[in-house]
This record gives sequence, structure tokens and C-alpha cells, in this order.
Amino acid sequence: MRRKRRYRKGRYRKVVRRKKRGDIILIVLSLLIFLNISLLTINYFRGKNDKEIVNIFFDFFNFKGGKDDSADRNSNLNETNLEGDIEDEDEFNKYEESLIIDKLDEYESLIIIKDSHGISSIENIPKPLNINKIKLDKAKDYILMYHTHSTESYLTEDPNVYYNSDPNKSVVSVGRTLATVLKANGHKVDHVETAHDNPSLSGSYSRSLNTINKKKEENSNFKILFDIHRDGVENNASYKDKFLQKAKIDINGVSTATFSLVVGPDAANYEKVLNFAKYIKAVSDTIYPNLCTGIIVKPTGRYNLYTSDYSALIEMGSNLVTLEEANESAKLVGEILSLVIDSIIE
Repeated sequence: MRRKRRYRKGRYRKVVRRKKRGDIILIVLSLLIFLNISLLTINYFRGKNDKEIVNIFFDFFNFKGGKDDSADRNSNLNETNLEGDIEDEDEFNKYEESLIIDKLDEYESLIIIKDSHGISSIENIPKPLNINKIKLDKAKDYILMYHTHSTESYLTEDPNVYYNSDPNKSVVSVGRTLATVLKANGHKVDHVETAHDNPSLSGSYSRSLNTINKKKEENSNFKILFDIHRDGVENNASYKDKFLQKAKIDINGVSTATFSLVVGPDAANYEKVLNFAKYIKAVSDTIYPNLCTGIIVKPTGRYNLYTSDYSALIEMGSNLVTLEEANESAKLVGEILSLVIDSIIE
């Protein structure tokens, strides 16, 4: 009987210990939740300056399980970034209140599209306007290429699938083509394939900003930054048919996706970034007319373009064109960017 009592007593102690551990864990979790909520509240009233706190909190309490597949990407389209900017807002609404610059008045008299034989000529490339020359070390990487939304994909059998976590089937593949062309033209490029939109679209720009800052800390020679995206149009969008008319063009008998540039007006260096985008379009208009559909100036946002006066967010094709058509475009845009860079390097 004594042994039996001792056994029951020991078992009771174990149950008590487990209960105490459970209580401690609950208390710790409660304190963490309270602490994060407090930090969020303080951050909000400070004007949301401490962005890292917000994103750590959001990612920690992301109940989507960190999955990275097309289904989750499509379900996350309406999520917004918690930075204070709206860069991660539904990409399919980007034209609702945006200003589209498709004519460059300052370059109008400088752009010579064809020579006397009807052939585009590199000698006709206009000189950059309102852009300072770049001083850099040509022996080290000076172009940083990355993807804030690396899982953006192109037209497939299912028109409702806009994302793919396989880099061989997403905009990352197009970035590879673009980087290859730039390197073939003698430029030093670091192409980052990190999935910044994992686990969700929300916070993508904060994650890509972390990558930019880390890369620039490792190499201060990164002067030119390209964020490569693909454009997007919802199936039921009122402007879909109009957009489709400009989604691709025929160049030398090859179906080629068009591209555009995006600029946010809230960056301190907005005018410099806009001038850089205008020059890219001017060179494109000279060599491949109608390949660049325009510069999209969003009503708000910065899009991390403030990190360099030579930053560009480039929309390579859209979800209305195939990956092959986007890669054809990347070959040409690579040539265009190479000429642009050659013109602004000191």
C-alpha cells in the first residue's frame, strides 16, 4: 500500500510540474503578444518610423503557415504593406489613379527613330538630360538587380494563376536573361534571386529593402539598382482589352512583350529617379519604338527607389503574355539598359 501511495504522489507531482510549465509558457506568450502590441501602438503614434518592428510582428503572427505556392499568392493580392506606404497593395489596381507618361517632351527633338535606310542606329541615342554622371569602380559589381515580387509569373493554361514559386517559371527567369545580356555587354551585375514575397506580398518591400541595404554595406559600389517585376491585369478589369493591345508587339518577326517603368512620388529623390526612367524610355523609343509603353507615376509610394538616384522599377511584360515573350523583351531591354548605363557612367 505504501508503494502505491508513493507512486500516486509522484504522478501527482509530475502533473503539477507539467501544469506549471504550461502556465509559464502561456504567461511568456501573453507577455510577448502584449509587448508587440505595445510596440505597434507606439510605432503607430510615432508615424510608423520603426518599420522593422511592424514587419517582424506581422511575419511572426502570419497564420498562413509560410506557404509559397500560387494559390496562396493569389489569395494574398489584397493584402497591404504595413510600412506606411502602399507599395504592396493589389497590383491590379495600379492604373486606377496613376499618371501614365508616354510622351517625353524634353526628348522629342532628340529622338531619331530611323536613319535614311530605315534602320535604328546606336549613334542616334540621345544624350541624357538632367542626369548626373556616375562615378564607380568598373572592376567591381555596380548593378544590383533584384525582385521584390519574385513569384510573379506569366500567362499559362490557367489565366487565374498569377504566381509561381519556381524561379524558372517566374519573373526571376526574365531577370536572368536581362542580367546575362548586361554582362555580355561588359557590365558588372549581381542578380539576387531571393523570394522577398515569401511568406506573403505584405512586407515584400521591407524585405527587399533589407537586401538592398545589406548588399550596399557589403559593396558600396552598387550605384545602379533594378527591381524587376511583371505587370498585372485582372481578367475582369475594365481596361483589359485596351491593355492587351499594348501588351506585346512584333519586332523582327518575333512576338515580344512590352515593358513599362513605375515611379513613386514620395521619394525625396523623385525628380532624379523620374529623369532616370525618362532616359530609359527615350533610349527605348529610339531603338525599339513602342516597346516601352510608358512611365507609371503612382499617386503615392516610394518603392525603395530612394535608395539610389539611378534606381528603376521595371515591369517586364504582364500576366497577359507568355514567359517566352517576356524573355524576348528582356533581351532587348538588356541592350537598352546597357546603352543607358554607358551614357551615364563617367
